Amino acid sequence: MPDNIDPQLEQLYNSAQSASSEGLKEEALKKCEEAIELLESYGEETERHSFSDFVMLMADIHWTAGDYEAAYGEYQRVANHDPERSDARVAMGVALYHLCRFTASQTILEMCSLEDPEDAEIWYYLGLLALRSEKRELARNHFELAHELQENRFLLPVEITETEITEIVQALVDEIPEAIRNALDNVPVILETRPPDELLFSSDPPIDPTVLGIFDGIPVIEESSTTIHTAPTRIVLFSENIWLIAGDRATLEEELWITLKHEIGHYFGLSEEELAERGLE
Repeated sequence: MPDNIDPQLEQLYNSAQSASSEGLKEEALKKCEEAIELLESYGEETERHSFSDFVMLMADIHWTAGDYEAAYGEYQRVANHDPERSDARVAMGVALYHLCRFTASQTILEMCSLEDPEDAEIWYYLGLLALRSEKRELARNHFELAHELQENRFLLPVEITETEITEIVQALVDEIPEAIRNALDNVPVILETRPPDELLFSSDPPIDPTVLGIFDGIPVIEESSTTIHTAPTRIVLFSENIWLIAGDRATLEEELWITLKHEIGHYFGLSEEELAERGLE
């Protein structure tokens, strides 16, 4: 094997990561494919790099771009090729959760918890699955374990009553400038615990079950006197998903405010890219 293959692979790996971080998905995937072709020319691994490493990176690139289906396929490819890669199986379980395949996700993650009980991500997602089954005490136990194992990544969620969240949201709505508030007169802000299944499966691929909120209706810039409304225009905030990412009440209020402004932005016709430019991603 040539002495310079590892430096070439290292460069391709770093270039793929860099391109992915800049949103250049196709360029990033191309770098991975070049590396895989190079590896296949000389065997499937070197002292520092392997076929599975680059397929995992391809999966992560798809994940970063929000393509969970493609990411799942690549994670599965790694798991089939290299059964020792427990990280690929965990990633499969996580991807399945985001694809709303909850039973399959539960099965894989429970198996992974037996193989690697020190993996915080496994317990966090088992907590999410327990919540969906209304097993709140079990969910809390899983979240506590995830936080104990990796406290900087997995905050212990701050639970708060629906009444308190309603009061916070109303206070936030009152802070909206009057001109914008008047434009929202016919757009109610609704609180729901989590996205219902009919919403999750209303698109293909399904909506991510961790979504914080949605704008449901026709943006004001698309409305006209001839517009026929088949459903009420509304903003929905999913309180459980929002408190799950908040470790304290102040953060909860901040996340509610960001989510509310994000969905108001959609009502006024702003795209995800435009919202991101305003710090409302």
